[in-house]
Formats: sequence, C-alpha cells, structure tokens
Amino acid sequence: MKGQGKSVLLMAFTALASVIGLLFGGLLGIWPADAWAAIELGTGNKSVAELGALVLGGIGIFLVGIHFAGEHFQQMTGSGFREKVTNVSERGIGELFAGLFLGFFTQSGKAVAFILAGFVQANLLKVRESGPIIFWGNVGSSLIIFLSMLTIKVFALIVLGVTALGLTFRAPRKLVHAHGALFGIAMIMYGLFLVKEGAGGFAGSAWVHTVLEGMAGLYLPAFLAGMLLTVLIQSNIAMVLIAVALASAGLLSLEEAAMSIYGVQAGTGILTYIFSSNVHGRARQVVMGQVAFDAITTTVFFLIFFVESFSGLPLVLTLARTVVGDPGGQVIVLALGFQLAGALILLTVRKPVYDFIEQRFPPSTAEILSATEFLHDRAAESPSTALLLLEKEQSRLLGRLPAYIDFARPETDRAGLPSPADYHDAFGSINQTISATFSAMSRRRLATEVSERLIQVAKSQEQLVSLEGYVYQLVSHFSTVDHGGKAEELGRNILESVDFMILTAIDAIESKDSGEVETLEQLTQDRTEMMKRLRQNYFASERQMTETERNFVLDVTMLLENVVQTLARYGGLLESEAGAPG
Repeated sequence: MKGQGKSVLLMAFTALASVIGLLFGGLLGIWPADAWAAIELGTGNKSVAELGALVLGGIGIFLVGIHFAGEHFQQMTGSGFREKVTNVSERGIGELFAGLFLGFFTQSGKAVAFILAGFVQANLLKVRESGPIIFWGNVGSSLIIFLSMLTIKVFALIVLGVTALGLTFRAPRKLVHAHGALFGIAMIMYGLFLVKEGAGGFAGSAWVHTVLEGMAGLYLPAFLAGMLLTVLIQSNIAMVLIAVALASAGLLSLEEAAMSIYGVQAGTGILTYIFSSNVHGRARQVVMGQVAFDAITTTVFFLIFFVESFSGLPLVLTLARTVVGDPGGQVIVLALGFQLAGALILLTVRKPVYDFIEQRFPPSTAEILSATEFLHDRAAESPSTALLLLEKEQSRLLGRLPAYIDFARPETDRAGLPSPADYHDAFGSINQTISATFSAMSRRRLATEVSERLIQVAKSQEQLVSLEGYVYQLVSHFSTVDHGGKAEELGRNILESVDFMILTAIDAIESKDSGEVETLEQLTQDRTEMMKRLRQNYFASERQMTETERNFVLDVTMLLENVVQTLARYGGLLESEAGAPG
C-alpha cells in the first residue's frame, strides 16, 4: 500500500525537520542554554523527592514508550514498509546507519533492542538481521557521549508534539501508525532524558563526593558502583556522562572511570535481561542480543583492564591518554572506543552467539505455528501462482480449526499440545501476511480473470477470519462454566456439531465435490428460529441455572448461529467457484 510506504518517508521527514529545527534554534538562540548543556553536577535546587520522581517518572515513560512504539510497528506491516525494512537489513551499510541513527536518537542500546523486537514481532525483520543494528546502536548511543554538549530534550518534545497532533486528528489516516511509532520512540527518548536529569542531581550531592574520596584507587568498588547505580537509575548514558563530569572535576581517575563504565555496561545487561521477561519468543531473542553485547564487551574490557594494570602493557588506558590530554576527554574517548570495539567483536562472533541464544530462548509455540507453509515475500510477483499459494494457505488454516475443538474436549491429553490461544495468535500473524499479499497483488496490472479470482479468494479469507474468531470464542467459553453441569452438556453438543460442519467444509474444499458442497449447504441452513426455541425451552426446564450458566448458553448458541451463517457464505463461495447455480 502506498500509505504504508509513505510511513517511512514521514518518519524520515519528521526526524529531519526536527533536527533542522533544533540546530537552527540553537544557532539563533531560540532554545534556552540548558537545552544544549551536558550533565552538570548539582545543578538546580531540586529536592531528593523531586530527583527521585524524575528518575521514576522517566523509567515509566520509557517503558510505556517501548510498548506504544512496538504496538504501532506491528500495525505497519504493509508490503511497502516491509520492503524498505528488508532492504536496510540486507545491506551492511544499511545496518550500520540504521543502528547509529536509532542509537543516537534513543540514547540507549537497550531501547534499540526493544524497538527492533517490535519489528521482529511484526515480521519485518528476522532475529539475526536485528543483531548488527543492535550492535551499531550501542555505538550510536555513545556518540551522545562524544557530543556530550547535546541533549535530545528539545528534539523529543518536538517529535512528541508533531506526532501527538497526527494521532489526535488522525491525519493523514493512512499514516496514523507511523505517528504512533514515532510518538513511542519520542517517549523513550524523553524518558531517558528525565532519568539523566535526576541522576545528575543525585551525583552532585555532597555525600557523593565523600563516597568517591573514600573509594579512591579501589577499582572493583568502582565497577560495582557503576553496575548497581545503573540498575537503580536505569540509564547507562546518564551514568557515563556523570563519570565524564566527575573525571573533569578531578573526582575520578581514568582507571576508576573506566571500571565504573564497565560496571555501567554490566548493569545495562542486567536491566535488559530483567525487562526482557515482558517479551517472549523471537522478540526475547532480539533483546538477548543486547544482553550478549553487554556481557561479552564488559568481560573482554574487564580482563584487558587488569592485564594493562598489572603487566604494564600499553593498551586501552594508554591509548586514551595518548589521544586526549584532558581527563574528561579521555573518559569520552574510552567510552566511545569501548562501544565501537564491542560492536566489532560481536559482529565477529555473532553466529555462535545467536546459536546459543536461539537454543536457550526458543521461539514460542504461537511463533512456530505462525510460519507460512506456502506463501513467501515475493509470491505476489506471479499473481496466478500467488492465488494457488493463497488457497493452499487458507486450506491449511481451515484445517487447524478442529484442533481448537479437540483441545477443548475433556478427554484430550493437553500435554505438549498447542492451545487455541497459540493457534489464534498464529492465525492473526498469517492473516497479516495474507493481507499484505492481497495488497501487493492489487497494485499490479492483473488480467480480468485473475482479478475476479483474487476477489473470490479475498472473500473466502474474510469468511475464514470470521469463522476462526467464532470457533476461538466458542472453545474459550468452556473455561467459564462448571464441569458436569447441564449447560456444559449443551455446550459440548454444540461443539461437536461445529466440529462436524467444519470437517465437512474441509472435505468440500479439498475434494471440490458437488456432493460435499451440497451436504455443507444442508448443514448450514438458517437455524436462527431453532436456536431461539432451544434457548427458550432450555431456560424453562432448567430454572435452577446460575447467571454464569445462562450467559454461557446464550453465548454458545449465538456463536453456533454465527458459525452456521459464516459456513453458509463459505459454501456459497465454493458453489460459485465450481460454477454451480447459487
């Protein structure tokens, strides 16, 4: 769809316009001076409660931004957007710039990982394609350290304002999800800014100076302090900028600052692992790529530090002192080199790293079920073939519905079986792929015969979506009724009737036999009046029913009616396809 493709242009345009506005505003003196300031220790007269509120509120905005951006990225699955993301992920230079861009404007490798997890959930990226972008995202976030005079508060607020207007007025309607994704990213950035502000206030306190003086020359405590404070403050960039400020003020030596930075990276890994408990399957594999970056990079540089300190070999610290004379500048060079070297190391060992991640964190059952068996990304390039593949995919989805019903039967051994919820989630994912294929095909110049057939297949998909929803609702209702009651007995009978009708529909589609189609037509005759009488008689005879049981009977009988009507329309499409009279 053109609107989906334009979403990428909108995101780029908004980002470019905001950056230009930020730069010109700074040059012309429009923005206040503190909008360009790095972390200053002890700035302002904020109380401990206010500083704590900044940190806590920033964490909350950051987490909400992750979920908000992820939800809208999942909606941006049109073929145009998918194609552009795929093009970026297939090129090394594209991965480099995408990582640097995301890292720079989110100021967090952790945030980049969660954003890309949303891409993977939306089937826009594969897990291993996200790895290089995450690694370069850490380098991008360190550029903020290198350009430590710049803060993104103004940029984040501009994006929040622009995209909030787009969301509120839903204009243009086709780009609402692009606005939502950008709004979520801006929330991530602004949340991190608030955390950084609170951290800077705490670091400027007199008691912090006293603690630092007592830790002079103690490297392991510096590492542990960096790790623990990062877990508490939840912003690695804030902690690194504080280390730069402390080194510039002469409160930290280069060795102490280096160990604190390594501890910060370890703390980031701990935080990312904790946050990853909210995501599952392949999305968690993406996030664990960031955890692997933190763990491996920290371990390597931790070992290098002690080799250099105790052997006297000129390594990382010597290089930083050679490049810059200023203590604060040395810490900036160290932090930037630390992230750059980490990205290069992880790019070198990413295959065994992701082999381990995929083994340790396997995809969820729903994700395994959501893999298409016949459709592929380029199916639409051959419309006639695509229609055949679409029909096969539809038949496969229809063939899964009896498994929903089988799971709901009391005698079924459910151990190891996918649940109806797993099938339902997988159905939604495959339906997105089918819809994207329909959209891609509709943009092509199709022969009249192919166009008519495409319309027919699209109508079948509409009925299949409705049918799957009704069956899922039907089996879900059995968790709300007492086992062994009269209401459940009626529900079981209805469930078996639905199962028989679906099996008949499967046979009719597979065989294309007119007799099977006729049988389906007879089974799906209008049963509205029959269901009405059944409910009335049942309620009259079962006066002791609880409200829950009455609601259950109402729900399952109405769902049976919906299933019958949907299968009747499905059967009509089969008749039309076979050339039989309607």
